[in-house]
Amino acid sequence: MLCLLQFRKRCPRNKGGIIWYDQCFLDVSIINDHVPRRMNFENTFSMHNPKNARGNTNSFNKKTTDLLCNLIVKADRPDVDGLNFLYYSAGEIRLGKQTLYAMVQCAKDILSCKNCLEWSIRELSKCCDGKQGGRVLSTNCNLRYELYPFLRT
Repeated sequence: MLCLLQFRKRCPRNKGGIIWYDQCFLDVSIINDHVPRRMNFENTFSMHNPKNARGNTNSFNKKTTDLLCNLIVKADRPDVDGLNFLYYSAGEIRLGKQTLYAMVQCAKDILSCKNCLEWSIRELSKCCDGKQGGRVLSTNCNLRYELYPFLRT
């Protein structure tokens, strides 16, 4: 609730806005017409861990992409009841002595979660090539990977 109060203070007069957290994001928009939103390519940004991955960076990048693609498949499927899509997935894989952690997430009102996340993966190569961690954030979806656990369970 405190988050929403701070949001209203910073964004008066019913403006839209977005706040990203490690485990979720809050998108407040004045548009509410129940029509699925298309990908907004303008309001995106990326960040990366300043440390470089050790060893073969091409292999590291490929394994990171493969993990994220597997998570997209899990996020873009219906829940147990078959009524709603999950729009979220997290996982990890072992890379020798290290573990790679990742998550993907979409807004519930997006037209295509899969397309948004696939576009975000392509953006990773521009910002985060060979980095130990990175994330791409947008108003429609986000993804993140790190060599340390960043999600609370």
